[in-house]
Amino acid sequence: MRLTILGSCSGTEPMADRHHTSWTLELGSELYWFDAGEGCSYTAHLLEIDLLRTRGIFLSHPHMDHVGGLPNLLWTMRKLTSVRRDFSPFEVPIFTPAPSQIASILGMLGETEGGFATCFSMPVKRVSDGVLMKAPLLVEARHNSHLAPAMDGHWRSFSYRITAEESAIIYSGDVESIRELDGWTDSCDLLLMETGHHSPMAVCSYLEAKKARIGRLLFVHHGRTILNDPEGVLQQCRSLTSIPVDIADDGMNFEL
Repeated sequence: MRLTILGSCSGTEPMADRHHTSWTLELGSELYWFDAGEGCSYTAHLLEIDLLRTRGIFLSHPHMDHVGGLPNLLWTMRKLTSVRRDFSPFEVPIFTPAPSQIASILGMLGETEGGFATCFSMPVKRVSDGVLMKAPLLVEARHNSHLAPAMDGHWRSFSYRITAEESAIIYSGDVESIRELDGWTDSCDLLLMETGHHSPMAVCSYLEAKKARIGRLLFVHHGRTILNDPEGVLQQCRSLTSIPVDIADDGMNFEL
């Protein structure tokens, strides 16, 4: 199982060598996306990740720094199907707390060449608390308070827990408080924790005080604290916890 960081930045102005949040998980012959910030498909393609292996896209919430690259991802996948013939029709479910946003994106794409006719289907599935997918990944969703509920009462921001090949990954998405991940963070192999809205040092201190059994803590969705001094912040964080800590960069990849 291989994880690749395609975008490591929060919703800042353009930053050299960093794009907005997106990462992928490769499991066997299949590829799964978690958020789709700007340029995610461009970066993935240049890293020789086969976009036509995509079998699921999971969005944490509808903010632009998490979905801004989705139209181009879907458009690029269609473009690749027009130049390759070595695949059969396939399905790419899009899991989102905001189905109307996806309908708008698909409507925009429908105005491109060929009416955006594709050989892959894109069923839109509304995210709610509980299990979203059972195989080959177990994907569980938990709402958080980063965004207020929609007018119909549905939550609009979610964190994810992904389990596969005996490894457990927690992706915070954007959260109001790390306490919203309590229970999940008691034990996992990897925690992808956003710092666009939180102090990295406070996160480390909290997890250390909880005696969380986390195999690796990887900061993503960087805010100004990390962007202004990544090396200094990393040194401080490592002094505050026994958990191995790293700061994500665009293009980072590793095996789980």
